[in-house]
Amino acid sequence: MIDPVKRKKYDSSLPFDDKIPAEEDVTSDEKFFELFTRCFKLNAQWATEKPVPLIGDKDTPLEEVKKFYKYWDGFKTWREFSQFDEYEVETAEDRYEKRWMEKQNKKLREKHEKEERKRIFTLTNRAYKLDPRIKAQAAKEEAERLAIKQAKKDAKAAQYKEIEDKRRQEEEAKAAALKEEEDKKAAEI
Repeated sequence: MIDPVKRKKYDSSLPFDDKIPAEEDVTSDEKFFELFTRCFKLNAQWATEKPVPLIGDKDTPLEEVKKFYKYWDGFKTWREFSQFDEYEVETAEDRYEKRWMEKQNKKLREKHEKEERKRIFTLTNRAYKLDPRIKAQAAKEEAERLAIKQAKKDAKAAQYKEIEDKRRQEEEAKAAALKEEEDKKAAEI
């Protein structure tokens, strides 16, 4: 097909494996990369913005991982859903009927485009949730946050202990001074 519009329509209508890996299918880090690499590569064929970043592997820098998910969060597809059109516009008897048919077909396409966006959104969110690199980063950040919280708690406890020690020393000094004064009075008698 030489006509790019007809080619696009034809390519969009071809059977496509649009399944998203289930959470229970991801049993290890290797399985995650195997399943989601395949899935993202299949979906990359519909991308309007090229080149499509790759998911990478366990050693991919976090900056690249974030770029990957940012790309897929804003994924734009050239895939159209004209194969679901209910009416053939060429059969319209007049322009009013043609407009009405186009409007009805557009509604159907928008419905399928919305489902496609939802599917890509689900794919991206599931991959992000199960990504071992993201989990490791989240665990690291949580450990850092807890360490900072513990350090603040320890500093506050040390400050409280210091205040208590100072108060105790002052009380002991007062008690010693009072005892010394009482001893002097007793010695004078």
